[in-house]
Amino acid sequence: MRIRRIQSTLVRAFALIVVMTIALLGSVSLNFFRKTLVDSAKQSTMQFAAQLSRIVDNYITYMNDIALVVMGDEDVRAYMAEPAASSPRDRARIGLFLGSIRRVRKDIDGVFLVPGAPETGGAMPDYVIASSPGAKVNPDYDFARFASASAAASASGDRPFVSSAHVENMVDGRYPWVISLVRELVGADGAALGYIQVDLNYAIIEDLCKDIQLGSSGYVFILDKSGDIVYHPRQQLIYGNLKTERIPELLALREGFLTSEVDGRDILYTAKSSARTGWIIVVVSYVSELLAGSRRAIYTFLLLAILCFTVSVFVSSFVSVRISRPIEALRRSMQEVEKGNFDMDITVECSNEVYQLARDCDIAVKKVRDLIEQNRRDSEQRRLLELRALQAQINPHFLYNTLDSIIWMVELGENQRAIEVTSSLARFFRLGINRGSEIITIRTEIEYLETYLSIQKTRYKDKLDYEISFQPELYGYRILKLLVQPLVENAIYHGIKNKETPGVVRVYGEREGGTMLIRVSDDGVGMDAERLGELRASLSRSPDAEARDGAESSGGGVGVRNVQERIALYFGSAYGLAFESTPGVGTKATVRIPLVEETEP
Repeated sequence: MRIRRIQSTLVRAFALIVVMTIALLGSVSLNFFRKTLVDSAKQSTMQFAAQLSRIVDNYITYMNDIALVVMGDEDVRAYMAEPAASSPRDRARIGLFLGSIRRVRKDIDGVFLVPGAPETGGAMPDYVIASSPGAKVNPDYDFARFASASAAASASGDRPFVSSAHVENMVDGRYPWVISLVRELVGADGAALGYIQVDLNYAIIEDLCKDIQLGSSGYVFILDKSGDIVYHPRQQLIYGNLKTERIPELLALREGFLTSEVDGRDILYTAKSSARTGWIIVVVSYVSELLAGSRRAIYTFLLLAILCFTVSVFVSSFVSVRISRPIEALRRSMQEVEKGNFDMDITVECSNEVYQLARDCDIAVKKVRDLIEQNRRDSEQRRLLELRALQAQINPHFLYNTLDSIIWMVELGENQRAIEVTSSLARFFRLGINRGSEIITIRTEIEYLETYLSIQKTRYKDKLDYEISFQPELYGYRILKLLVQPLVENAIYHGIKNKETPGVVRVYGEREGGTMLIRVSDDGVGMDAERLGELRASLSRSPDAEARDGAESSGGGVGVRNVQERIALYFGSAYGLAFESTPGVGTKATVRIPLVEETEP
């Protein structure tokens, strides 16, 4: 497994969190900023369009007021009622009146009185009065247009007709660009007397709109209610089909916002409709220019992001060092422990959970050290018990009596028996001492017992008999060396020896669940309750106490205690010896140990 350093992991984690946070906040912030820019641009362009619409309306209102003033003049009305009856002097006076209006307002290009009703073919070109002195009416002028203007005005509720930008050619030899306002003059009887036309100099609208700067490319144009262009800064391009605008969509929209792509660029149209004239003031803004501020914000944000990232890496490196340094110190200490150095004190200089972890590790190491020491003492104790077990088997009385029996057999000439006993004695000591392993098979233990009992049988002759019986299924398991022999020895010396009649020692083993039960019984003299209690009490006493009180007690001696202690050391306190005895009936010792397979070490 690849090991990753905590310091680099923390730095990467901090950096990832910062990058993700910057990316998320940056994306949300920039989108919000772009939306705010667009919304602000929409609001400002709409306000600008509304203001421009009010200015245009003021011009149209002023033109209409001029027309109303002219219509209210008595001389004008009298002239329009009977133009043929007027004198040249009357026409000159009216011409001066109209000319004074033009002179006072430079934005007014011309004022015209057109007597008669063009829709009925009754126009009187010869009686047209213009505000220009000496003006001569163009003989080719189409006076029928006034009929269309009258119809449009009537359809809109007696409002004046306002034309789109056009070339006015009513006066021969003069062709200015104007916007015309036309009103119909009606007599007292309701009959049409003619028309009054007030021309607004187109340059006024052009000057008003051309100086408007909306970024580096934005502009304003005006549509009339039928979709004709009243003003456009690139009107020649429009007429030449070199430039297009979304006029149908704007007519359908009338007022509001429209985003579209024109000539490969994203454009925001802001439309404002005039309630007075029906004209649509259109403010054109290029989205790329509206979002120019967002690009600057992006650059600023990127600089701040780089700064934040740098600071975060520095801070995370500092924090990770503060965290990883005590962990590294703890790791080095544990490496020393891994090498077997349990005598060191594990300490780290920090005030967080690592300090507590180091303290717990120090406690654990000390406990391991104590356990190792305890294990060493237990091993020494185990070896001591093994030595005592071996020493207990070399019973001087047993050895003396056996040798004495061999001498007696030789003196009687029973050399063959002497040889057999000597051979059994040698095999007994070889099995008990020369085996290196502390765990032996059941077969070996049975062989050892048979050798030992055969020697005792030679000594006691008919006074002693014995039986050894183990379940065959137990032969595949193992047992502690010299575990049963001390119990058999006790059965002979404390049970059968003191009995007047012959006795039998029985050794049999059986399986009970996951344990092995080995019972050693005799039909000897038995023990009373007091002696049995002393024996049971001796089993719970320590070896040192047993040694201080005497190595060989009548109740069982070192051999029994040795068996109990070795079982506890090897298999745990749940296993051990149990004794039952009845005076005059006999004694039974039961060994309970776990099943240990022969293949296990």
